[in-house]
Amino acid sequence: MLRLVTRSTLLSLLLVLFITGSASAATANVSMTENVFTPQVVTVKIGDSVTWTNNGTIDHTSTGDAPLSRWDSGTVGVGGSFTFAFTAGGKYAYHCIFHQSLGMVGKVSVKILASPPSGPVGTQFTITVATVNAPLPFHYDIMKKDPGGRFKPLFSIRTTSFVFDSTGQPTGKYQFISRLRNADTMAASDWSVARTITVTP
Repeated sequence: MLRLVTRSTLLSLLLVLFITGSASAATANVSMTENVFTPQVVTVKIGDSVTWTNNGTIDHTSTGDAPLSRWDSGTVGVGGSFTFAFTAGGKYAYHCIFHQSLGMVGKVSVKILASPPSGPVGTQFTITVATVNAPLPFHYDIMKKDPGGRFKPLFSIRTTSFVFDSTGQPTGKYQFISRLRNADTMAASDWSVARTITVTP
């Protein structure tokens, strides 16, 4: 019984982290007014939050698009706000339930990270696509673009990062993109903005 309780507690904590992210992360602000989100597209990095504030004169919502449906603020009254932490790279479309038909839509672009940004052949680059491990059934899909090539599927992971070992690899610029995918429903975010690393001689 103790083992079951412990595993359940750990799973609950993991799910909370997956939803809320890091408390020390930065926050971007979006204003909700009549039929518009400002800015309509906001860019953050993994672990950052977005706060939507209703500066209009009527109720609004911030609701992630189906079928992924990552978040739903519920009704945000005049002067109210809602905050959501983005723990995984990708692009996430959303809308106001009340005014989507009037064009009240937006997008959050969540950038992934790479360290170091450049290094000689043999450097091991850490590509970080999320701030928490993905609880089932979620996965992080990764694509890679070699110098002079095009994006090709690399693999899917549930951990926050992976290492690209440049030993024996051609010099040049490599790019990586990621997305969040529900393996049960196959619902997924759009791909993140590309993160570039440079392998030097």
